[in-house]
Amino acid sequence: MTVTLHALAEQHIPQILEACQDWEELAQYGPPYWRPRSSAELRRKIADTAGPQPATAYTFVLADDSHLVGEVSIHAIDWRNRVAQVGVCIWRPDDRGQGYGRAGTEAAIVWALDELGLLRLEAWILAGNGASQTLFTSLGFAFEGTLAGRYRRGGAQQDVTVYGLVRR
Repeated sequence: MTVTLHALAEQHIPQILEACQDWEELAQYGPPYWRPRSSAELRRKIADTAGPQPATAYTFVLADDSHLVGEVSIHAIDWRNRVAQVGVCIWRPDDRGQGYGRAGTEAAIVWALDELGLLRLEAWILAGNGASQTLFTSLGFAFEGTLAGRYRRGGAQQDVTVYGLVRR
């Protein structure tokens, strides 16, 4: 399996919208920025990285040899403190558990630390998302705490766990 990262671009939009049609299934894993509702929303993400100023979020699509499988992002960038959040979403259930998330997340972390010069990354994960918690722990992130009731889904508040990675 070869996984490549590509900056989110106009040509990816139709494939992403098709892959994210089951937004209710995706909602159980995280906030709405991982399940775009329209091409306009994706175009805004693309425009936000067009410069000339550094962006506060960078989104990459993950591709294998045959199709797009998900996205990874470095977002909520705080340039003053050199801190950001990292997130990953594999869109289709059949593509999960195949190593795409790990490969994409590893590449995004290296890019964020080395190319952007960030010093701290955080992963905000829904409390029940054990696969993501395991992934980020295996990548060196440490559990730091829980944000009680931080995410609303299905009319109820859910906790979000925070994991951090600090470059010293």
